[in-house]
Amino acid sequence: MSEEHSKLILASNNKLLDMLGSLPEVPCGLPSISTICKSLDISRTTAQKLFEILCKKGIARQDGTNKILLRRPVEADYFSAEERGKSKSDQVEKLILEKLSAYQLRPGDRFSELELAREFNTNTVVTREALLKIAQSGIIKKHPHQKWEVIEFSPALIDEIAAIRILFEGYAIQSMQVLPDGDPVWEKLFSLKKRHQKLLKQPDISIQDMRSIEKDFHTTIIEAAHNRFIESSYNSVFTLIVFHLWQIGYDRVKIERVLRHHLSILDALIARDFDKAGTDMKLHLDHAKDSMKSVNELLTRPA
Repeated sequence: MSEEHSKLILASNNKLLDMLGSLPEVPCGLPSISTICKSLDISRTTAQKLFEILCKKGIARQDGTNKILLRRPVEADYFSAEERGKSKSDQVEKLILEKLSAYQLRPGDRFSELELAREFNTNTVVTREALLKIAQSGIIKKHPHQKWEVIEFSPALIDEIAAIRILFEGYAIQSMQVLPDGDPVWEKLFSLKKRHQKLLKQPDISIQDMRSIEKDFHTTIIEAAHNRFIESSYNSVFTLIVFHLWQIGYDRVKIERVLRHHLSILDALIARDFDKAGTDMKLHLDHAKDSMKSVNELLTRPA
């Protein structure tokens, strides 16, 4: 059932069950919609959706204009942490990010929540929740009473992206110094090295392969920091990077340069030479910043 609902619905459902479990007598009348909205800080639409879930589970029913609590909630009525982690809004968020990464939504494009909801066969509440999360990365924005818009990149934004990458990835590399030899990250680094070497031997390297290895390389390093806040923030930043850099296909020379940058960093990390890894990473990210600015100039150049 969790796949049908947004994260807000799933979390609010559990809070409402806690609230109902504290009522002195059952069966009894449910608290009013206004009371539920105020207690849970939700809208009337969300509160009504929660009541529908209660009815489906046999916890409550409607008798004319009265809403009646039939029984106390039990553990099985709650949405688990796993269910909350696989909400419909997560799925929609992934689909929207795929459209952005594939350049199906371009800088300056405008779109509505209803358009995407119809495309993904969901509702506008779920779609809005996914869009609001993506908007935290700065890749889309919405003005009051207007459609959503994909942002136009600027040199200043690219500088900000580069600065935060250097900060996060530099911190992650330094964090690796205290990781034990048995930590899974070391095996992942060895595997990444082999993938890079295999790609360099191929006569043709697809953009899809480069997207995949670029993401796996940087996210593996970020995950080594074991910091959920950095991981979450970096995912948004990386969305911007992928969206921007791959709007123009790379030639073989550029692809090989990126892969060799990665290999240099991987070799340094595997050898536990963290100072060299940090220096090489900064050079790599500085190069990525210059590449983004070059792409930006091409995209904004008058036809």
